[in-house]
Amino acid sequence: MQRRLLFVSESKNFLVNAMIKNLENAGFEVVTSQPDMVEIQLIENIPDIYIVYLEGDLNGFNGTLKYLKKLVTEEGKDRVLYLIGSQLEVNAAYEVIPKSVVSASFNRPVNMQDVIARLNILIVDDEETGGRKRILVVDDDSIMLRSMNNWLSKKYEVYMANSGLNAISLLSKTHVDLILLDYEMPVASGLQVFEMLKSENSTKNIPVIFLTAKDDKETVMKVLAAKPEKYLLKTMEPEALVKSVDDFFKGK
Repeated sequence: MQRRLLFVSESKNFLVNAMIKNLENAGFEVVTSQPDMVEIQLIENIPDIYIVYLEGDLNGFNGTLKYLKKLVTEEGKDRVLYLIGSQLEVNAAYEVIPKSVVSASFNRPVNMQDVIARLNILIVDDEETGGRKRILVVDDDSIMLRSMNNWLSKKYEVYMANSGLNAISLLSKTHVDLILLDYEMPVASGLQVFEMLKSENSTKNIPVIFLTAKDDKETVMKVLAAKPEKYLLKTMEPEALVKSVDDFFKGK
């Protein structure tokens, strides 16, 4: 995600200008708009991060909130929506759009450092990663995790989780470009984790490739029925497995 965001507010008072200045000082390019759906639609190259500062007549925000919901839930897009306002104003917004669409809300008086810290989690900093894609490997087998890290880390930024719950916790703080998910895990199976990921707006568009140790017809049919991007056998030679990942990204 780029350091570019849309800040929606009814007016540009001293407080709003101070918040925008804080964001700009933190390295963000801030595009501003009133809560006007037409004005937002006319923005060229609209950002993927939206902050709505709720104030005044909240009825005036309803059309904008519904439009931003449409953008955030658009298939194949990775976008986020934040709300700033009193608890009553935020609750009123949730009557217009589902709470699940909003990545975070901040109550006034807001600490902009908290907002900026949350925003920074979203940003893939090319200078730090060398422009490399980020891959999360999820497997309860620690030996497999270490092996996958060794094979993939020469080309990719690799993150590891030894359970589905740990993976979901990590994804709440870290953006990744691909998830390699063990199909057979205790407590929460790979299929259950996959379903959880697809049910959340923040993770539903992250591509998932299943890892499986079995290649019998029954297992393969179960894996494919979930409709992941593809599946890879754990028994593959390391070079072939890495090439499969390379080929996946080449096709994007």
